[in-house]
Amino acid sequence: MVSENKLLLSFLLELSEALSNYGQPQIQEELPKLFCEVIKADGCAIYEQKINNYILHKQYSASVSSHFASFWQQIGWNLSTAAVYIDAPETAGRYFQGGIWQRCLLLPLLREDKIEGVLLAGWAGASPLDGLLQEELRLLQPISQLLSDIYCTTHLITALKEREKSLSILYQKAEQELENGRRQVSLALHDEVGQVLTSILLQLNILQQSEDLDYVKGRLGGLSHITQQTLEEVRRISHNLRPALLENLGLQAALESHIKEYTDSTGIAVEFRHHNLEERLPDDVEIIVYRAVQEGLTNVARHAGASSVMINLTVKSNKLLLQIADNGKGMEERKSSGLGLLGIEERVKLAKGKFWLLNQKDQGLTLNILLPLV
Repeated sequence: MVSENKLLLSFLLELSEALSNYGQPQIQEELPKLFCEVIKADGCAIYEQKINNYILHKQYSASVSSHFASFWQQIGWNLSTAAVYIDAPETAGRYFQGGIWQRCLLLPLLREDKIEGVLLAGWAGASPLDGLLQEELRLLQPISQLLSDIYCTTHLITALKEREKSLSILYQKAEQELENGRRQVSLALHDEVGQVLTSILLQLNILQQSEDLDYVKGRLGGLSHITQQTLEEVRRISHNLRPALLENLGLQAALESHIKEYTDSTGIAVEFRHHNLEERLPDDVEIIVYRAVQEGLTNVARHAGASSVMINLTVKSNKLLLQIADNGKGMEERKSSGLGLLGIEERVKLAKGKFWLLNQKDQGLTLNILLPLV
C-alpha cells in the first residue's frame, strides 16, 4: 500500500512539474502519455462530457493493439464522483474498444462536484494499483480537480476570448454607426430643415413689410406648402431614430409597414404570421423585435440569395417567440453577416432572452429569438 501511495504522490509531483514547464495546450497533449509512464499503464484517454455522451478528447497507447472508443453514452458508464479501480478483466474490458484489457482506472474530472469528463487508464496485465484499497484512491482527488482545470475549462476560456473579440468589434461598429447617425441627423437638420426654415423666415420678414394683401395671401400658400414639406422631412428623420408607427400603433402595424416597404424594394416575398399581438408589449421588447426583423430581413437581402421569407411571431405564457426563416443558401457561404447577427444576439441577451440559429446548407437559415415578457 505504501508503494502505491508513493506512486500516486509521484504522479502529483510529475504533473505539478509539467504544469510549471509547459503551456496548457502542450500539457493537454502530453498528459495521457505522462500518466501512462508514471503509473505504468498501457493506455490512457481523456473523455469530455457533452450532452449525454463522453467524447474522446486525447489518448495515448503504448501498444498499437490498444483502442479507445471515440465516444460512450453516459448511461453506459454510470460514473460516480469517486475514482474507481477495476481489476476484473471481464468488467474492465467493457470500457475499451478492442485490445485485451485486464485492469482499468476510471477517474472522474470534477468541477463543483459535477462530472465534466473522465480519465480512463488501462493495463493489459498486472497493474501497480493491484491491491490498492478503494479509500486509498482518494489520493487521486487533487489530480481529478487538476485534470478538470486542464481539459474542461479550455473551451470556456476560448469561447470567452472569442466573445470578447466579437464584442470589441461590435462596440467599434456601434460607435461608428452612432457617429455616422449623428452626422447624418446633423447634416439633414442643417441642409434640409435649417435652410428651409431660414428661407421661410426671410419670406415672412418680406411679407411683414408688404401692404399688398393679395400678394401676402399668394405667398402664404407657397409658405404653407414649404412648411408641410419641412414637417415631412422632420418626420422622416424621427422615423429613422424610432419608427412613429411603432410608437403610436404598436409592433404589428410597424412590422407590417416595414415588410411591405421591404418587399416593394427587394422583390423578396415575406409571409408574416402572428399570434396574440392584440395588446401592446413592453417598449424594450417591441424595439428589440422590430430591430431584429429589420436586421434579419436586411441580412437575407444582402447575403442569403433567398426568394422568400417566413416570419412567425407568437406571444404565449409570458414569452415571445420570433422566427425568421429564409429559403436561401444557408450561412456557410454568406459574407459579412456576422456583426449584424451579433448585434441582434447582444440586444436579446441584455433582455435576458435566448438567441439561436438553425442553419441548413442550400436550405436556408432560421433566426430564433425567445424573450421574457415579465
